Amino acid sequence: MSAPLLALLIGILCALVFGSLVARRSSRHEKIYGGAFAHAFHFLGAAAVAGTLPVVLACLVLGQGFRVAFPMALSFLVTSAVALLIFAAVERNARAKNVIREQGWTREDARRSY
Repeated sequence: MSAPLLALLIGILCALVFGSLVARRSSRHEKIYGGAFAHAFHFLGAAAVAGTLPVVLACLVLGQGFRVAFPMALSFLVTSAVALLIFAAVERNARAKNVIREQGWTREDARRSY
């Protein structure tokens, strides 16, 4: 197995492990309303961000240098950006549909009731 492929596999494995932790913590912090599609892209974005540093370190430890590490890191970051942009678009539409309006009486409602 070639060293760049091994570094990529190490990065993907770390992305899956650490990405699930990051995505779970993020969704505990703020609820996701977009359904399974939004959850999938949220996980993909979190995993790609979490896998960036391990893939760079794996490239450097395996002796590939920055010539290989930089494009791999860039590909992980671009994947993350695209996934999170898709997640944001889906989530924005879902949150717009889930707007809860206050049902209580306001001062203006009290004035109009006479």
